[in-house]
Amino acid sequence: MGRLIFASLMACLVLSSAALGEKKDRWLADPVQGAWIRPSDVLYVGDSQGLGYFGDNLYRWLSDKRDPKTGANLTVWTYWTCGSDVMSWLAGGRTVCGIRACNGAGDCARDHGPNDGPAVVHYRPLREYLADIRPRLTIISLGTNFLTAHEFRYQAARDYYLSRAQTMIKQVRAANSRCIWIGPPQPALKTRTADEYNDFMDSLRQQVEADGCTFIDSGPLSDRRFVLPRDSEGTHYTGEGEKQWSVGVWRVLAPAVDKALAPAR
Repeated sequence: MGRLIFASLMACLVLSSAALGEKKDRWLADPVQGAWIRPSDVLYVGDSQGLGYFGDNLYRWLSDKRDPKTGANLTVWTYWTCGSDVMSWLAGGRTVCGIRACNGAGDCARDHGPNDGPAVVHYRPLREYLADIRPRLTIISLGTNFLTAHEFRYQAARDYYLSRAQTMIKQVRAANSRCIWIGPPQPALKTRTADEYNDFMDSLRQQVEADGCTFIDSGPLSDRRFVLPRDSEGTHYTGEGEKQWSVGVWRVLAPAVDKALAPAR
């Protein structure tokens, strides 16, 4: 995927832990730090939907896009963490199922643990990445993991989730960054009924747009028939489904990026 792989870093950390008699499955410091963090035009954060073709395509297309202000290629800094959502990005969280990050200089990395699988990685709150990267535009692609909540929790926490989405957008705006929110794709009907999904997307759109952020509705741009048959969450698509979803989103995202980054008149 990228030119920089975390395997050696993770292996060294695990070996050090073993030497100290500690458990291998320990919390790790955020491996995305130091020189990896650099100012960029665009900051893009999201969940596991960004770990496959969807995230890879959007990162590549964004990086190839010309800045409407300078004419140079956009610099794009991304951080996708499996299992993440609004609450974990606000407070900082951990993931046990993988990350993918690209640093604005064309280098991308995936986290690998001692057995060539994801390690336990702790990542910082969004506001800290906003302060370090200083993006002119922030793209958020979240909501999938909330859709997988059990019915009682989903209904009980729905309004709270939307209020926390509002807090996230306010943090982005306070960092003097424009905002685009990409809603989650259609889930399997076993996960959320069509009516529940459409209602959630309408509510999320209203919240996002009320706070000055552009919303991209993935509903008409995705197709639940592409959900992987054995995906227990009913949210992850086949490669072909991800590709088609990414193409549909890009048709809407590309002009939205131009508008967000256009010079003020």
